[in-house]
Amino acid sequence: MGKWTLAIIFLIVAIVTAVVVFSVTGVIDGPALMLRIARSIDWLAPYVETYERGQAVEAWQAEQFGYLDKIRTDLDQRELALLAREKELDQREQLLERRQNELEAEREGLAKERASRVNVEHLAEIYTEMDPVEAARILRQIDAAKVIDILSLMDARSAALILESMPTEQAASLSSQLVGF
Repeated sequence: MGKWTLAIIFLIVAIVTAVVVFSVTGVIDGPALMLRIARSIDWLAPYVETYERGQAVEAWQAEQFGYLDKIRTDLDQRELALLAREKELDQREQLLERRQNELEAEREGLAKERASRVNVEHLAEIYTEMDPVEAARILRQIDAAKVIDILSLMDARSAALILESMPTEQAASLSSQLVGF
C-alpha cells in the first residue's frame, strides 16, 4: 500500500505542477479552471459564489474610484481656473478702485476750479462796475495770474480802461499774457 500511496502523491504533485506551469505560461486559465471545478463541488459552491460576488464588488469599486478620480481631477482644474479668475477679478477691482479714486480727485479738482472760476467771474463783474482808476490801483496789488483771469472775463472796453490806468510796464506785461486768451 505504501507504493501506491507514494505513486498517487507523485501523480497529484505532477498534475498540480502541470497546472501551475500551464497557468504561468498562459496555456490555460488556472484560476478560472479552479473556480469551475470548485463550483461543481456542492459544499464549495456557496463559497465560490461569495468569492465571485466579492470580485464583482471590487471591480465595481475600482470603476467608481476611477470615476471619482476623474471628478476630483476635473474639480481641481476648475478650482485652478476659479483661482486664476479670482486673481484677475481682484486685479480689475484694484484697477477700478484706483481709477475711481483718480476720477474722484479729478472731480474734486474740477469742482474747486469751477468754484474759483465763479469767484473770478464775480470779481470781474465787480471790477467792471468800479471806477477804472480805482480798479487798476487794487489790481496792481493782486497776483498777475489772477489779474489775467479777471481781465479775460471782462468786456473789452472795461479791461482797456483798467489797463490804461495801470503803469505802462505792468499794462504791457498783462497785455502780452492776455494774447493767449
